Amino acid sequence: PDGQLLAGWWQRVWAYLLDGLIVGIIGGVLASPWLGDVVDAYRAFLDQMVRDAEAGRQTTDTAALEQQLAGPMATIALIFLVVGFVYHVGFLMALQATPGKLALGLRVRLRNRPGRLPIGSVLLRWASQFGYSVLNLVPFVGALLGIYGLLDCLWPLWDGKKQAIHDKVARTNVVRVR
Repeated sequence: PDGQLLAGWWQRVWAYLLDGLIVGIIGGVLASPWLGDVVDAYRAFLDQMVRDAEAGRQTTDTAALEQQLAGPMATIALIFLVVGFVYHVGFLMALQATPGKLALGLRVRLRNRPGRLPIGSVLLRWASQFGYSVLNLVPFVGALLGIYGLLDCLWPLWDGKKQAIHDKVARTNVVRVR
């Protein structure tokens, strides 16, 4: 409303990808002990399948593999959720932009006024952009939320205010500062 230039869709996508890369690296490092458990469980399962096939036995039941993977996968998901929360909320509160947005000259601000973002807006923005991902573990709900995630990403393409759904929820815009 005050004439600040809005960020284009491609700028937002590149910032999102940069942030995803950073969160992925940090989360991957922190989750590496459990990632090793996942690799070990799959390796043992595949080795058993090969032994069963060579002996002419029925293929190994996957229930044991699923039980072995449940704990490490839940831990990995929790680590990535916490890392993403601290990253996005922390940077938005401190700098009004994540490193990906900073690299592309973007900032997040309230729709109707410049200045610092209130914690409520930052939390609403995060929850509507990423927080719902916990529900992806529920089979049918996860598929529907995948559609929401796609719509959220694409929404600025046709929105007159270039807002994603999470921007609308938090009453924010992504603006260009250079």
